[in-house]
This record gives sequence, C-alpha cells and structure tokens, in this order.
Amino acid sequence: MYDKKLAYTVKKILEDRPHNHLKIKEIAQFVGLRKHKYKDLIDTLFRLAKDKEINVKNRKYYAIKVKSSKNITGIFDATTLARNKSFAFVKAEPEDIFISSEDTLNAYHNDTVELEVNYQRNGKKHGIITKVIKRANKKVIGTFQEYHGKYYIIPDNSRIHTNFAVNDISTAMNSEKVVLDVTNWGSREYYKIPAGNIVEVLGKAGNPDVEVLSVILQYDLPLEFPQNVLNELDALSDDIPDDIISKRKDLRNLLTFTIDPASAKDFDDAISLVKDEKGFTLYVHIADVAQYIGIKSKLFEEAVKRGNSYYFPKKVIPMLPEKISNKICSLRPFEDKLTLTVQTRYNANYKVISQSVYESVICSNARFNYEEIDEFFEEKKELENDIAETLRDMRKLSASLTKNRVKCGYLKLNIPETIFVFDDEGHVIDLERSKETDSHKMIENFMLVANEYIAKELSSGKTIYRIHEKPDGKRLIKLKEEVTSYNIKMEMHQNLNIVLQNLLNQLPDENYHRVFDRKILRSMKKAKYTVENLGHFGLAMRYYTHFTSPIRRISDLIIHHQIKNKLDSKQTPFSSSHLYKLAKIATEREMIADESEREVDLKNKTIFMKKKVGDEYTAIIIAVQRNAFIVELNRYPVTGIVNISSLNDDNYEHFPQHSRFIGKRKGKIYKLTDTLKVLLSSVDDEIHFKVL
Repeated sequence: MYDKKLAYTVKKILEDRPHNHLKIKEIAQFVGLRKHKYKDLIDTLFRLAKDKEINVKNRKYYAIKVKSSKNITGIFDATTLARNKSFAFVKAEPEDIFISSEDTLNAYHNDTVELEVNYQRNGKKHGIITKVIKRANKKVIGTFQEYHGKYYIIPDNSRIHTNFAVNDISTAMNSEKVVLDVTNWGSREYYKIPAGNIVEVLGKAGNPDVEVLSVILQYDLPLEFPQNVLNELDALSDDIPDDIISKRKDLRNLLTFTIDPASAKDFDDAISLVKDEKGFTLYVHIADVAQYIGIKSKLFEEAVKRGNSYYFPKKVIPMLPEKISNKICSLRPFEDKLTLTVQTRYNANYKVISQSVYESVICSNARFNYEEIDEFFEEKKELENDIAETLRDMRKLSASLTKNRVKCGYLKLNIPETIFVFDDEGHVIDLERSKETDSHKMIENFMLVANEYIAKELSSGKTIYRIHEKPDGKRLIKLKEEVTSYNIKMEMHQNLNIVLQNLLNQLPDENYHRVFDRKILRSMKKAKYTVENLGHFGLAMRYYTHFTSPIRRISDLIIHHQIKNKLDSKQTPFSSSHLYKLAKIATEREMIADESEREVDLKNKTIFMKKKVGDEYTAIIIAVQRNAFIVELNRYPVTGIVNISSLNDDNYEHFPQHSRFIGKRKGKIYKLTDTLKVLLSSVDDEIHFKVL
C-alpha cells in the first residue's frame, strides 16, 4: 500500500544523494524499514515513479533533477493547513504557489519565505520552501494548558497550525491567556513542535478585556504613541488664527450638521444642503487634517505605520492622537473648524451642473446619530424646522443618487454586521444584526459624491485610487453552476455589473439573500489601494478614491495633501514610488484591521454562545462543505458547523456541484437556504450544532 510518510522520506533520501542510484534494498536500509513494511515500500516506489516524482532505471531509483526557479520570495498562507488539509500556499508574484505540507519547512502563517518551484501540474505551480526569511510573529498569544505533565500553548490565531511547547511557564496557570516568546521554531522533518518561554500572563481566558488585548498583541497593534510623536502635539492649538480664516471660504453661517454612530467620538465629515428655485447645492465638509500634519512630521510617519484606526467593541486604537482625532480636527458642534469642502450643484431634476473643492471654515450647528435621523424620517421624532426641511430635501436627493447608481450597475449586497450589546461589566449580553437605513444610505451617497469627484480631480497626475477589479471569470462560472442548481438563472454577457444585479433581483426571499449575497461577494475580488486606476467594480465607478475619512485612514490623509497642493497650484508632494509604497501599506494595514476586528468578533461570539450550550434554535444552511454544512441562526448573527457524522438517520453523500447532501437510503436532502431546528452541542474554537 502507498504510504505518504514513507514517500516523503524516500524522496528526501534520494534528494540528499543526487548522484546515487539506489536499489530497493539500499533504500530500505536508509529508511530503517522493517520486513512487514517492505511491500509498502515497493508500492510507494512504483507510485512515485509513475507520478514522475522520482526516476527509475535498471531497477535503481534516483532523484529527478529539476530546473527550479530559485530565490522566489512570498508570504506563507497556512489557512488550509490549520483546517487539517495537507497543503498550503505561498502568495507570490505573479501567482500563488502550491506547497505540500511536507515541503513547508517550519514556516508559519504570514512568514516571508524563499522557495523553489519544482513542477507544474493542472496549471498550478508546486514548490518547496527552502528558507524562512522573516517571521511574521516572534511572539505567540494563546491559552496555556497542561497535558500529562507537559505544558503547551494553544494559539489564538486560528491560522497557526500547531500548538507550541512551553519551556518556562513563569507564573501561568491552566487556561490563562499568555504571551509566548518563541525560542525554537521546531522541525517538521523530525516531528518536533516549536517551543518558547512565557513572558507575560494576560489573565483568564474568556474575560472580554483579556480576549481583546490578546488580539491586539497577536497582531502587534500599537497601544501607545511614541513620545516624539506626542511632543509634536504641543505646537498644535485649538484656536484658528484670523490670517488662516481669511484665506478660506467662510461657511460658518451655513446650516451644517454631522450624522455618525451614537458611539462615535471623531467626526470627520459634516453636510449642508441649500435649496433654491433652480435646484440644490450639496456641501460635503471634511476635516482638514493635512493643515495640522505635514508629510515630514513624526505624526504623519506614525499615521503611515498604523495605516488606519482599529475599531473593536468598546475599544478603539486611533490612527492619530486623541488631541487631533477627538478635539482639534473633530467637527464638533458650535466650534469653528478647518475643512475641505466639495460643493456640488444639482438642477431641480438632481442632475449635476457643477462641482468644486476648496479650503473652508465651518461651524457645525448640531450633532446627530443615525438612530435619531431615522426616527425623524419615520415621524417618531421632531426636529427644528430648518433642520427638518433640510433633511427631507437631503433624503430626496439621496434617493435620486441611489437610483442613478443602480442604473450604472451599483451592486447592493445585504450583508449585515454584528452589533454587540454589553452589560456594565463589559460582558456580551446580546447580539444584533445591523440594518442599513435611509440615514446610512444618505451619508454613504454624499460621501461617494465627494470621493468620486476628488478622484477625477487628481486623475491627471499620479495619485492613490481605491479600486475594485472585475471578478475572475472562473469564479463567476462556478457561481453560475451553483445558482443554476437552485433554479436561479444567471445569463452571462459583457456587462458583469448587470449580470450580478439581475442575479440579486432574482433571489426570491430573505433566506436566499442571506446565502447568495455572501457567495456573490466571495466571487468578487477584494478592493484595495493602488496608483493604477482600474475603476471600482462594485460601485460601478470609473474614478474612485478615499477622501472623506482623513482622521482614521492614511489613504485619505494622503489625498488631502495632494488636493491642497493642487489648490495652491503646486506639484504633488509625493513621488510615484512613494505613492506606490503608501498604497501598498494602506492595503496591508486595512487587511490587518479587517482580520483583527473579525477575530475579536469571533471571540465575543464564542464567549457569548458558550453560555447557550444545550439551547435550541432555528437556522438556515448557508454553506455546504465536504464533511459538514454551515448554518446561521435566525435569532443571532452566529454561524456554526453541523458535521455530517452527527446525522444518524442515513448515510449522506456530498454533491459539491449542487451544494447539497443526499441520503443514500431515504433520499433526504440538506441544501442551501433550508431551514432547520438545531441544538447548540458544543463551543470551542468553533461553534457546533446538531440537527433536531
């Protein structure tokens, strides 16, 4: 019988002796093979030779000399290894490279590695990692466990695919969250797991504050600003000199207000709308952060390192110090503030007549949250007459903007975020789904107007765009095959925006949207920052950038410096190579923000659901895997696994092309969008359900 481990050992023996041709008996001696495994060696050698992984001549075996591509570097992605698969990938240019588990050396997720490409099969390059150039993490955060007198760390990061042994446990107690300083990265060849010493005990696993802190440390997010950065704040004042105001357009008499989440403390955008007999003038005012932070300052340098602010339930790690983000630049009501204003003139039919951008000074008349505005729109709340009239006009303009965007191919996916409800002690007591309301749509539409215009203004030179490339054709074909099996038509033609719009419009009910909106999202590429303008597919825009959040995104602060220089008839302050690096940093830091925020959300959900083990729920199937299907609860925005092995009424066969399981004897079907009664059976790193 073919033996995978034996195959790896044989290949290694032959590769280490490239000039030797070995007989079966000689190979058996090198392996140290016992007689009862001799037949397995013959079968394994036959298979390796047949697959052209080794050579055979005159009954002697030797390694294949491969013309390998040396010195390819990339980022190791261990996601599949962590899911108990036998392979991983290295993200490299121009394409990802497939790595068998035996060829991963001792690389871990996000390590920078050097590799050689050995061969290509089915259009995929297969390689072997030859060197770990840089470790993504020198410390590992995890839960301390004792097992049969030995000590281990179970890593928090689900992509770290092994446990770590502990040499020095310090003061750690069982089930505490700790920081491990890795001293030895182990050896896959000799079956040795990595090891290290505990250097910090964070507290009891399961405590919400400890769990958030563990993620912050795991992703090496900055908890404090360096002193040389804070020193620059001393020169910044809340007061605005008259000579600065005199050079700007004074809009302090214009009715202006902010609309943000109730918990927000940094307000970087405000809006105004003026109606006359010929139409409307929309003003989008954005905090002029670039006025206070020069590109050669330590503040700017630190903002680039952070890339963006990081938002966790009950905790924010800001991109800029509080004096700037929450005070000087925050557009708080009844305070004069420096802004950049995008002014858009519409006729009575909401068609754009003209647009401009300029430096301004404003004084916000009110601060609102989304809930207050929605209550007003639903006639549950009264506001002052002038504000009420302005909001009604804004709502009409927003509705027209939405209609026009949909005509252009704008894709609206209904994928709600999770809202965590906490008690006074910081424990999660409820989970809710976010809802997109008219107030959210209105602010989104107005920010899109400003972002699109600024992208057009800067397009004549080098700048940073926010792009979203067209979906990959193979992914769309796979999506079409899947939806077709659910009696949903997906007619392919040149305008892919309309293809996906038509698909969304065909979905018959909310359950279908809960399943297929996610699948449509996964069929598309991820948005990113780049100096090359490739358009924004999801928004159906030819020109798009990020301009409206300079307090919390480095991309926007960069754009502000560029637009201010253009207004002063100056060249862009960034070289092409610098912009390229900044765009790459902005994309990378955004990915870290997404991953870390998702990690905290998952931790909060698992902590919350641990108290619910044994409870019954109604759920729908949202994904089908080889040995399990994934369900999402109706009551809570929580997903979990139902293993097929837990279904005792039949033997179920997986039909991947139709995303379903069918019982072999009774013919019972489990498919996407099905509603089920489930019982929460257990919660560990994942949430497990059983079908009732």
